[in-house]
Amino acid sequence: MDVGPLYGGDRPIRESDRQLVANLLTAAHADGRLTAFDLSTRMSQVYLAQYFDDLVVITRDLMA
Repeated sequence: MDVGPLYGGDRPIRESDRQLVANLLTAAHADGRLTAFDLSTRMSQVYLAQYFDDLVVITRDLMA
């Protein structure tokens, strides 16, 4: 489930939001939780994302 508009999921993301997610992905790769291919794929998705909900899907499995 995504965040949705009630909680800001439809909010346009800022460059700082992208950077936070990129840092999270880089750390997950360093910890061995993402392969190099997964990191590359998700980083591409980060820079194509437009809304907060777009970022949620990229990181959902890393937050546990």
